[in-house]
Formats: sequence, C-alpha cells, structure tokens
Amino acid sequence: MQNGFCLNAENFSEMHGYLEPQLSQLKIEHKDILRAELLVEEIFWRMVNHANDAQVNVKVTKNFFGKIQVQMSAEGAPYNPLLDVFDFDEDDDEYYRTLILKANRQRMSWLHSKNQNLITINVQSETNLQLKLTLGGIFGGLVCGLFMKEILSPEIIKLFDNDFITPINTMFLNALGLVIAPLIFFSVLCGVTNMGEGTGVGRAGSKLMGLYALTSVIAALVGLLDAKIFFSSDVPQVGTIAAVQSSDTYEFSMTKFIVDIIPPNMVSPIADRNLLQVIFIAVFFGLALNALGNKVKLLQDLANACNEFFMKLIGMIVLFVPAIAFFAMMELASDTNLAMLFIMGKLFLGVLICCGAMLVVYAILIQFVGKISPLPFLKKIPSLWAVPFATSSSAVTMPFTMNFCMKKMGVSEKISSFSIPIGTTVNMNGGCFYLPIVVIMFLRMYNVEIDHNAIILILTMTLSLSVAGPAVPNASVIGILTITSTFGVPNDIAGLLFCIATVCDRIVTCFNVTGDVAAALILARLENSTDEKIYFT
Repeated sequence: MQNGFCLNAENFSEMHGYLEPQLSQLKIEHKDILRAELLVEEIFWRMVNHANDAQVNVKVTKNFFGKIQVQMSAEGAPYNPLLDVFDFDEDDDEYYRTLILKANRQRMSWLHSKNQNLITINVQSETNLQLKLTLGGIFGGLVCGLFMKEILSPEIIKLFDNDFITPINTMFLNALGLVIAPLIFFSVLCGVTNMGEGTGVGRAGSKLMGLYALTSVIAALVGLLDAKIFFSSDVPQVGTIAAVQSSDTYEFSMTKFIVDIIPPNMVSPIADRNLLQVIFIAVFFGLALNALGNKVKLLQDLANACNEFFMKLIGMIVLFVPAIAFFAMMELASDTNLAMLFIMGKLFLGVLICCGAMLVVYAILIQFVGKISPLPFLKKIPSLWAVPFATSSSAVTMPFTMNFCMKKMGVSEKISSFSIPIGTTVNMNGGCFYLPIVVIMFLRMYNVEIDHNAIILILTMTLSLSVAGPAVPNASVIGILTITSTFGVPNDIAGLLFCIATVCDRIVTCFNVTGDVAAALILARLENSTDEKIYFT
C-alpha cells in the first residue's frame, strides 16, 4: 500500500488533512498519528531551511508484514536532519522541537541515494513478525535439509533426526498438549458467556454446526470426485487382497458417538485430551454462568482471567514455531525420496485441485450466506497459511487463527473465541477431501473393487473420523489406516503414508484452518458481529 502527496511552504498547513486520514484508515491509534504528524512537521521545516523552496514528497507505506512507515524525500545534496538531534541544549530556541526528534530517534532513519534525501519514520512495527520468521524458518530449513542430503550419509541424517530433531518436536508437542485442552475450555467458556443468554448461544451454535456440517460434506464429496478422476486408471499395483465385507468390519454408532460426548467426570476429558468432551463441559458451564448472571460475576471474571492466562502461555509456546518450522522443513528435505515425489505427484496435484475447489465453495458461501464480497477473504487468507503449513497442527495455529479473524476479517472477539476453538476440534475440511483421495488411491493400488457401497462407506467413515480427529501432526495417517484396514489393506502402507503426510498434511492443515476462518466470518455476518472497515481494509 502506498499513498503519497507533495508538501511545500504554501500547502504545509494542509498536511494534517493529507496524512491523518491515511493513517486513520490503517487503524493507527490517535497518539501514534499525532506523533507521526509532529515528526513530519519538524523534519519538513528542517529540510526547507536547509534548501530554500524545497519540495518534500511524503508517502505512507504498509508492507506485507504489517509495518507502516511515513517516507519523506527531497532532492538535493546529502543532508541528514537527524544529526542535529545529538547537538542541542536547553538554551536552544528549538529545544522542545529537537527533544521530540531525540525521543523518537530510534523510529527514524536517513538515506541519501540518487540525489534524494530519504527520511523514514516507523509509525507501526511489523504486526506479522512471527509470520516473517516462520517463512524464514521454512526456507532456511529446506536449504539446510537439501545441503545435508548432499554431503551426509543416510545413516548420519537418520541419527541426527532421531537424536536431535525428534526430541525437539516431542518437547514442543508435549508443551502444546499441556495447555491446549484448558485453552479450548476457557476460550469456549468465555465465548459462551460473552454471548449472553442461552438462546443466543443456541442460535449461534446451531448456525455454526450447520456451517461445519455443510462444508465437511462438500469437502468429502469433492475429494471423492477428485479421486474418481485421478485414480480411475494407471495406478501401479502393489498387491492383491481378498474381498472383504467392509460393511461388517466397521461399525459407527451415532448413539454411542453422542453418548460419549458427555464425560463421566471433569478430569478425564483434560487428562485424555478428549476435546469434544472439553467443549461440552465448557458450553454446559457457560450456559449455567449466563443463567446465574451477576450472582456469579466473580466466576465469570475468573474465567476471563484464566482465558487470558492460557492464551499467554500458548503465546509463549508459539514463539518457538519458527524454530520448529526450520527443523520440520530440514527433516522433510533430507528424508524425501525424489522417486517417491514423482510417484505421488498425481496425488499432490489432486490435493491442490481440491484446495482450489474449496476456495470457490468458501467464496460462494461468503457471498450468498454471509452476504459480503469474498475478495478480501481470498486476498488475505494466504497470509495465515505459513504457520499451519510449518507446524501441520491447527491447534498450534489456533491463537494465530483467532487473531487473524479479529484483526484481518473484522470478526468480533466473542464470535472468534467461540467458533475457532470448536472448529479446531470438529471442522476438518482439509481432512475431509484428503482422506478419500488417499484411501481410494491405495485401494486401487491393492486392486480393491470400489462400488457404490464402498463409496458410501468411505464417505461415512471420513465424516465420522474427521469430527473428532486430533488437531496434531500426521493425524490423517491414523484415519487413513482406519479406513483402508476395513477393506483388508495391510498396515504396511503406514511408512508410505508418513512420507506422503510430510507434505500433504501441511496443505490439509492450511485448509482445515481456512474452513474455520470462513465459517467464523459467515457466522459473524449472520450475527451482525463484523467490522466491515477492518474486513475491507
């Protein structure tokens, strides 16, 4: 983003009329706008006094990572107006004006290039610094991994992975598991209490679950259609297995599924990390707190404080995401077999086509259900993908997703804190289109006949497994093995699945998160809880 205007002695009085609207549009706080205007004023007069009748071009810029700057440039010989900051005393007539420059010296820089004196004022630091570091970690890890693969033997690489990278990843996931269940509990609890009466929660909750169910079914159907197109022929045969009465080997009981949502006690859901049960307790407690009202305001305040506490904890944990991204990409690049990448190229292409199809689905839903243009959503959502791609975990991404919904999509905090934790647990759109593709590929590789009954079974199992699938790396491997084993496919494919998952799971996680954001945006629109100024900025 770049907006510029030219200042001179004649039109300087109109400077505030140019600068303030531009900074206000970027959601800059009033005190920061005032400081920027004071600095622009002081630097302008110093440049004018140095070169009579100087024309100073002023430009407001915002980069991809959120840094907002005011750049001032004027033609002429090298002149640094910031040098005077270090040479003044209280008897100086311009003492207070110079004091402003000194107090903000770290926010400014000077450069002379191509006969231009350029002063840069940092109005707002990078809001997406974590994203920048994560992207750097991804790129650096890929480079280091490829370098290791060229100069080190497979034995040394394996030893390095087992003794260094794997323990680091394990510690990170353990730290995440330590806080993710209570974080989801208090986020959902606060989301319910912030919504007020139970009727509002029930209305919003039913709309949310309807959106999740609709997008999950569409994603699964897209995956089945994609698999039918890509793996109807020319699939390498790995083996042949006897026909299996698959309908007898997999039993999904909706009654048991619903009954198991209610836990026998309040400790086991957190200890076992059963996030569906955690969400049930949070909603149940939230409805009770709403019903009691001001009588339990102390408990409501305590819940809000606990939510902030666990958000802070997970914020401390995700500071290590760039390092985790670096090691994950290093492991991926050093272990990936080029021949395997060639064989699975068709699968990778199929997954990408499903991603494009789901973006179209989200755009249609946002346009016709949310009744708002989907273009800002489509433009902004790629900036969220770096963290889920690097970590392959929608749980790790949850704080980033909630912040993205509020700061980029304009979704209110009460909707974000209610919908995103639930979506992290039950809304796996990426998994819904990914599982059918991989399952059908392996069934074709083992020469299993895929009739209408098999399609219905795959669809049913995909939807049921995605509802309570853990939001952790490589969770799809468990789901795929569960489905393929019902058709008699041996679990020997697990090693190959993990190779596939190193890349595809990361893409799948991006679209699990994308589905959560799309549903949160649509729900916010239905509940009139969207800031359109933020959304369209």
